[in-house]
Amino acid sequence: MENVSDETVNNWVTLLKVGDAKAFDRLFGVYSKRLYYFALGYLKSKEEAEEVVQDVFCKIWMNRESLNPQLCFKAYIFKIAYRRINELFRKVAQEQAYRHEIISTSFDIDNNLDERTDYDSLLKLVEKIVNNLPPRQKEIFTKRKRDILSVKEIAELLGIAPKTVENHLNEALKAIKGGLMKENIASLLFFALFVKC
Repeated sequence: MENVSDETVNNWVTLLKVGDAKAFDRLFGVYSKRLYYFALGYLKSKEEAEEVVQDVFCKIWMNRESLNPQLCFKAYIFKIAYRRINELFRKVAQEQAYRHEIISTSFDIDNNLDERTDYDSLLKLVEKIVNNLPPRQKEIFTKRKRDILSVKEIAELLGIAPKTVENHLNEALKAIKGGLMKENIASLLFFALFVKC
């Protein structure tokens, strides 16, 4: 791990502000491994830790003109990393809540369901149907149901009209309903999952 003085780091940040790619590479070389292990300590996942490092330095590059060389660069990037780690934790919590809601509501809808039913396989079936949607429908549906974004937020994010988002959601719902009906479990899962979409 390379040790450099605060003055050197400040000089690199000054150069980075004007788009110096070498300065960016040097900062990455000094801090990327530290950030990786910092993130790994929280996330326990090599892939997610690598994603955090990538996200942090992408943000640094994209916002380079607003950097302040007089502030502590190390503290700044670790703060960004910590926020990203929290976002990943929230995403995991949302996905767990999503799965829990499916199972809980399933029990409420049909108490006579065969006890041998494998609820995990039902969840996998829904995920399989979603994964087989056309790419745009799948993207929009996932952002709506799992990322819990509003129609307006999705429209702004993708640069399309809210009405287009709604049309894609409606088509996705029809496809999912059709897939569930083929398996004779539409009454079990469909309304529990998608009526609020």
